[in-house]
Amino acid sequence: MNKKPAISSIGKAVSGMLAVFALSAPLAMADTSVSTTMNTTNTTNTTNTTNTTNTTNTATSGTSGTSGTSGTSGTSGTSGTTPAPGQDTSLGQDLMNLGTVSTTVNGVADPTFTQEEQKYSQPITSPTGWTGFARQTGRTVTVNFPHPVNVQHIEITMLQNMSSGIFLPNDVKFQAYYNGQWYSLSTQTPTVSQSSTTRQTETFQFNDASGVETNAIRISFPVGVWVFARGLDVTGSTTTTGQYLPGLTYKYPPVQSSSNSQTPQYLTPLQTAGIHNMLLVETGAYGRLGKWSAQDFMPMIEYKDSAGFMVSPLFDTILFLPYANVDNTVTGWTNYMNDLFAPNQQLSALNQAVANTHSLLAPVQKEKVVLNIPYFPYGNHDFGTIDGQDVNFGGSPQDPNGTQARIAAMQWYVKTLLAKWKAANYQNLQLVGLYWNEEQIPLGQPGEKELLQAAEQTAHGNNLPLFWIPFYGANESTKWNSLGFNAAWLQPNYMELGANANVNRITGAVQSAKTHGMGIEIELTGLDSATRQRYNTFLNTLQADNFYGGNVSNAVYDGSKLLLQAAQSTDPAQQAIYDETAQFLLIK
Repeated sequence: MNKKPAISSIGKAVSGMLAVFALSAPLAMADTSVSTTMNTTNTTNTTNTTNTTNTTNTATSGTSGTSGTSGTSGTSGTSGTTPAPGQDTSLGQDLMNLGTVSTTVNGVADPTFTQEEQKYSQPITSPTGWTGFARQTGRTVTVNFPHPVNVQHIEITMLQNMSSGIFLPNDVKFQAYYNGQWYSLSTQTPTVSQSSTTRQTETFQFNDASGVETNAIRISFPVGVWVFARGLDVTGSTTTTGQYLPGLTYKYPPVQSSSNSQTPQYLTPLQTAGIHNMLLVETGAYGRLGKWSAQDFMPMIEYKDSAGFMVSPLFDTILFLPYANVDNTVTGWTNYMNDLFAPNQQLSALNQAVANTHSLLAPVQKEKVVLNIPYFPYGNHDFGTIDGQDVNFGGSPQDPNGTQARIAAMQWYVKTLLAKWKAANYQNLQLVGLYWNEEQIPLGQPGEKELLQAAEQTAHGNNLPLFWIPFYGANESTKWNSLGFNAAWLQPNYMELGANANVNRITGAVQSAKTHGMGIEIELTGLDSATRQRYNTFLNTLQADNFYGGNVSNAVYDGSKLLLQAAQSTDPAQQAIYDETAQFLLIK
């Protein structure tokens, strides 16, 4: 996680809420300046015919994403559509004036995201105005008809504008409904790359000249940051009968239910190398805030009561992280690692703190440690020299997207880190995993999946699991397992919402975490009165939602040393934050 200093603590530089693209200027709803028709791709097979149309246009720049809290975005209405330029109107009569359009969220709905969407809420049937969809996993747009109709053609147009955080979805699914069953008509993938910096639109279509008889159609697509859509249109016939879907399962197979019959399950210590309670500790900058002594660690690894006695183990794991201001070069990361392994601080201090507890509490096990793998972003950046080779993340003729350069930097870092760990030979510490220090899977950047796959292979090649803590609503956060992570904790980012914080964000995060087998990051961002009240609400809501206890694996973010500051405070209200945190974490 990337952090920066605040007045009273160190806050997240790219917090879970703010790590999305910041909304700045409204998107012009009318996008009428079409300058170039890039290409038209027609694909025909035995099941159906699909068309993809790309255009490049020069309309004004748009918006970007934000973070959020819960709600189902619904749209309404019966609306006709003016054919877009070049649309083949011979496919049949316009059926949109017969249908009712609705939109639902595919993931956990969030009011903050939904509120942002209201700024970009033109009818999705409009040929010129855009409907904006912000995060929340994905959307399903459904058109219901009062009577069966023969659907021959469906289309929807979407926007790619990377500079504004608007991306084409990974895929667009077309489905039709008949007699209690949905059938898959087609799945389209964009021909425009998500890394394209040119503002473009792409029209996704389903075509079948004979048509299908249906009561409803729906279009489903994932939403990473923002997806902008317009021009939803359905054409066909009300006077002829389309093909009978149950008899066409070889062409249009039934859609399998996505409901999960298993009991929702949160992340457990058994899945995390035994991690019950993990404290995030940032080091390497900002003076005393980024320098930990053995005395600093003592009340973190052992709970100190109001009388000053160590009474119970507290954090069994420490995740060491860099601040955001590390120079992203060989020299910068070498300096960070040297600081991490320096005598009498950081790892060495933690090792000494554990040794000290042996004389206070027995028996005491080794403290578990998780170390960071930095994220090396794509871009024209000279990283330095590795094994005599200059490494630049901007690419070269041999490595156009800089992917191999970024992988080389990551592998050099991990190799150097683990060599230092082995040489240190800490007697009271146990390395149990590596942490991927990028809180989302960035859209629009080439080589992201390859870089992550290499990190997974590097971690597993050293017999270590790879962990992740994505922010709320982060792209592909619910797919952590298939991405190669061994465990993931979800940031609710409730505390960062400040006065706008809505308790639904916590319950939404819990629901998502249970559904996808994740843990929760508990977040403390200050010790002032208002923040303390929100923090108490945070802990109480987790308890009410049954997300606590010895079988839950927790990650805890406290800015920089906020829990230590609370533990050492003479203010009973601040001291209570330390006590309440410990009491919550130690519930059996």
